[in-house]
Amino acid sequence: MPLPLAPPSRPCPRPAKPKLLIFIRKQNRVLLNLPHVVTACRRAGFAPHVMNLRRQTPLPVIHAALASADAMVAVHGAAVTHFLFMRPGSVLLQIVPVGLDWAADAFYGKPAQQLGLEYLEYKVAPEESSLAAEYGLNSTVVRTPWVISSRGWWEMKKVYMDRQNVTVNIKRFGELLRAARTHLKNTTACSKGAGGGATAALR
Repeated sequence: MPLPLAPPSRPCPRPAKPKLLIFIRKQNRVLLNLPHVVTACRRAGFAPHVMNLRRQTPLPVIHAALASADAMVAVHGAAVTHFLFMRPGSVLLQIVPVGLDWAADAFYGKPAQQLGLEYLEYKVAPEESSLAAEYGLNSTVVRTPWVISSRGWWEMKKVYMDRQNVTVNIKRFGELLRAARTHLKNTTACSKGAGGGATAALR
């Protein structure tokens, strides 16, 4: 007697507009043109949600938001650590301020890739950093950050982490958003029921 055929498997449907979380900062490394970034995300086909984390924000709230997200955008900083809550196959887009290339890649870029995320990086141009207005576009601080970094961690932190804000170029940022959208169109990431864990499959 022949065994009954198993029902055909169906790819897990993604929403028409993938959910994208934008983590913002308030004191330093602020994304100064946030409204334009949100608009760019919408135009690229995402459903953007802005998250302003506070010290008292419960971890389960952050986990729930990211576990259901398809992509995350954040300027380099501690909040990027929350990519650990994202499903494999999701997208992490990190905005890297001037002078923080090594830290961005070592702390978040490489680990995200090792965990199965699609990692995209927006490197802030000298003219997009607030340091250009403070020190001059052609200053050592802006053009050769390694000179400052060579003086030690605290000197680097004081200049590039504590004193810098950014204004991204929307056209250039939009190209990365479209790349993220294309990746998600070619990826199926599904969450199983309670106790089932999460899976991701590339098509």
